[in-house]
Amino acid sequence: MGVWLNKDDFLRDMKRIGLCLLIMFVVIVVGRNQNFYSTRRSKTANSREIRQAFKKLALKLHPDKNPNNPNAHGDFLKINRAYEVLKDEHLWKKYDKYGEKGLEDNQGGQYESWSYYRYDFGIYDDDPEIITLERREFDAAINSGELWFVNFYSPGCSHCHCLAPTWRELAKEVDGLLRIGAVNCSDDRMLCQMKRVSSYPSLYIFRSGMAAVKYNGDRSKESLVSFAMQHVRSTVLELSTGNFVNTIETAFAAGISWLITFCSKGEDCLTSQT
Repeated sequence: MGVWLNKDDFLRDMKRIGLCLLIMFVVIVVGRNQNFYSTRRSKTANSREIRQAFKKLALKLHPDKNPNNPNAHGDFLKINRAYEVLKDEHLWKKYDKYGEKGLEDNQGGQYESWSYYRYDFGIYDDDPEIITLERREFDAAINSGELWFVNFYSPGCSHCHCLAPTWRELAKEVDGLLRIGAVNCSDDRMLCQMKRVSSYPSLYIFRSGMAAVKYNGDRSKESLVSFAMQHVRSTVLELSTGNFVNTIETAFAAGISWLITFCSKGEDCLTSQT
């Protein structure tokens, strides 16, 4: 007995996980006489949405949850294969150009337990303040001019799971000041090798034009915030009658938020360090 997951079912699942618009869908057809899958991907689909869609399928169709289905293993191999192609820009381009023949050198054939997909897979995907970065987008992100604090982790690392709640609290604490990222080194080994990450979790500050700075302190939220804030740049502009109106109007037009304090000579006025 095979599994048929049609487009309408998948659309309903995607809506349940919070997508307002369907920007990516996967149609997987697995049957006794149909040994193939069809994948389609919007150019606007991002990594988080691809992982969320796959996780939804994995939890429902994994062989561990379907022990009475003799085809569950083969069905899930095809689901996993579709995900591998969708998440990898290089494989997707080969599939898009050559079809199944373009993937003959990359057959895959392995997948993790149901518990892995339930508890370890995409552990930060439900946290809007944390951006899960992959190799194809990593350099563009850290060279964007924004300050990034990135957690390189492995799903099988107990210390990484212990850090996760604190990392979420940190992301909320510094939201708007810097970007908080995460890299799954089990899923993106090449990126972690390129960054010479050899232990987990490894925490680094990145900013365009400066060398990465590794964090080696304790993993309390207070210590992490203190370390990150050392790298936040601030500028204090002295406002006066001559430049006040024009400066504020320019800031509003650019969508920039300002903190303004009023003080007189001899009082504790703000400085860049403050």
